[in-house]
Amino acid sequence: MKSIGETIRHIRILKGFRQQDFSELTQAAIASIESSKRNITLDKLMSVLKDFKMSLREFEYIRNDYQLSPTDDIFFDFTNTKHSIDREQGNIILKRAASYLVENPSDFIIYCMYVLEDVFLKISAQNTYDIDSPESCEIWKTLHAREGWTYQEVFIMSKLFFIFPLDTGVSIIKRIEKEMNRYLNFCKDINFDVSFYANVGKYYTHKRQFSLAKNYLNLALPLCQKYDKPSIENDAYAHLAIIDYLNGKSDAEKEVYECIQIFRTMRRPALAEDLESDWNTFFKEKVLI
Repeated sequence: MKSIGETIRHIRILKGFRQQDFSELTQAAIASIESSKRNITLDKLMSVLKDFKMSLREFEYIRNDYQLSPTDDIFFDFTNTKHSIDREQGNIILKRAASYLVENPSDFIIYCMYVLEDVFLKISAQNTYDIDSPESCEIWKTLHAREGWTYQEVFIMSKLFFIFPLDTGVSIIKRIEKEMNRYLNFCKDINFDVSFYANVGKYYTHKRQFSLAKNYLNLALPLCQKYDKPSIENDAYAHLAIIDYLNGKSDAEKEVYECIQIFRTMRRPALAEDLESDWNTFFKEKVLI
């Protein structure tokens, strides 16, 4: 990894800046920082980045030889994996996290992702969301006691709440909604609010809390349009149909199968199989009235 001074020099040359072109630092000061003869304070670094028109996140990426940090690298691979259908990639992440934790046992974020991947593996193996995971309970206990959460912690809990019993799950969902509001404009490319609302709707469907389920699924739908998330949108419509079916509207079964077929038409057979498996395992033949 480059020093901060080396990185400033590298970016300055890329952008065609001269040492005297910075708004709050003299040529002599920049020369000393670039040669690592002088440290730079955070406020001065932020001033340099403002002159560069660059975020701190991109600066650190460049400083790390155009690579994400190990934590961010695993985290973003995790966010881009559909865990219920891509177990091969999930197993790769699990092994990477385990290997990283051997050398960095205090990295809480990677530990949480390791626990999450283990939970997803158990869900797939046991075909149930009622998973015994003391580690997950400890993660919630740790975060519940904190006054605020980081972005990565919000994301982690937005995936982990699904395995908790209803009373705890409701508490976690409320806390996520509170913490999430601060980060909706951060890492916009992930759009975890839409997947969170859809997952909450599915969670409440499994828990037979149909009014709450419909509320959250209907929150997800306009966000699917906004972010162009057709897969999540189709899944949300499928679960709205499942709710109707469970409430005694037998013709809603046809819409469920239409949603399964839509996934196939979209050339997403794994999503079709995942939805069909959930339908057959948890909902079909289980009409409540």
